[in-house]
Amino acid sequence: MKNPATDHLRLPERSTAKALYDQQLPLHKAAMQQLAQDVRLILEQQGLSPAIKYRVKSFEAYFDKLRKQNVTNSNPRMVTINDFFGLRIVCPFLEDIETVSSLIATHFEVLETELKANQHSFREFGYDSVHLSIRLDTQFSGRSMPGVRKVCEIQLRTTLQEAWAEVEHELVYKSDISLPNQSIRRKLASLNATLTLSDLIFQEIRDYQKEIRQHGRKRRAIVEREVQDLDSIAISHPINATPPARMGPIPSTMASHLEKTMLRALKAHSNHDLENAIALYGQLLGMQLDHKMRGLVYNHRGMAYFAMGSHQRSLKDFSSAISYDSGNDRGYSNRGLCYRVLKKPERALQDFNRALKINPNRPDSYFGRAQTYFDMQQYDLALDDCKKALAIHSGYQPARDLIKALQRDLP
Repeated sequence: MKNPATDHLRLPERSTAKALYDQQLPLHKAAMQQLAQDVRLILEQQGLSPAIKYRVKSFEAYFDKLRKQNVTNSNPRMVTINDFFGLRIVCPFLEDIETVSSLIATHFEVLETELKANQHSFREFGYDSVHLSIRLDTQFSGRSMPGVRKVCEIQLRTTLQEAWAEVEHELVYKSDISLPNQSIRRKLASLNATLTLSDLIFQEIRDYQKEIRQHGRKRRAIVEREVQDLDSIAISHPINATPPARMGPIPSTMASHLEKTMLRALKAHSNHDLENAIALYGQLLGMQLDHKMRGLVYNHRGMAYFAMGSHQRSLKDFSSAISYDSGNDRGYSNRGLCYRVLKKPERALQDFNRALKINPNRPDSYFGRAQTYFDMQQYDLALDDCKKALAIHSGYQPARDLIKALQRDLP
């Protein structure tokens, strides 16, 4: 059987090609919409939600490209159009490009991978983007157009790369004016470099935030282990699905020394080097900080004191954290935990209630209140809060363990 995408073809009549194009276009669009939905589902399952665009090449662009690639004399030659079907995935960060590319390669047959920046010298306007060609199912996109391969070109770009490509297309490719003069070329090259650097900086900030979250999970685990030692009922585990106390964004006025000291303190805290962490937190509190950052540092130092068993000091620091940032639910939740350990359940309940009013989506706050209700022998309320915690995070094991204990005590 002949394959229209690879046979030697003569240029078809324009009217014939247009009729076939119009006939097949609804099928082509439906196929691309389905492909976009399939790709979106694959990415969302991995926690990614990039912008996805798709298109079928217009007839004018298709036929013009076919004409240019076809016979220039009496001898026909092979024609192949690889970008008739197009999908574009726009991600916020550079690392997402690699992740998406890997997922595409896992779920589809990739025929070709191309880095567009490799085609340009440092003096040209080329900007990084990754192009993948994947094979389309033979039944997927309707009848083939002459010269069109059953492939889809997938472009992977960051948000900044997409912005550059859109503006460059208007200024250069769609312009009816000849190539810009040297002054404009230099400006475009400078802008290109600025956007490239911006992408790198955005990725560095994201990497920094990831490191902070990782340390936050470790710090929270230290506190939970301390509670476990104090209370055989509270068998706590780190909550990976719930973000810890947040650092960012770091104010632009902060010096690099402050950032480095903060990171050193968080690393020491995460590694259970609590005395060093407390000393570093003290250094930070001696610096110029805005109220939210000062409240954050007090909250972290309170967690370190709590892990050392210095509950009165931790109570004082949690109170300071709240005074500087009354909108941070972590301060109230941590102080509620402290009051509970100090056998002051009424005060603990007040703080857990405040924490949940600010942020009703933290399972550990519900669990802390459930433990307090358990201490007060209000078992029905404790059971209700455990269920609320599990409704937010179904895999939250501490709530499951407390429910088992409650079931032994409930009639």
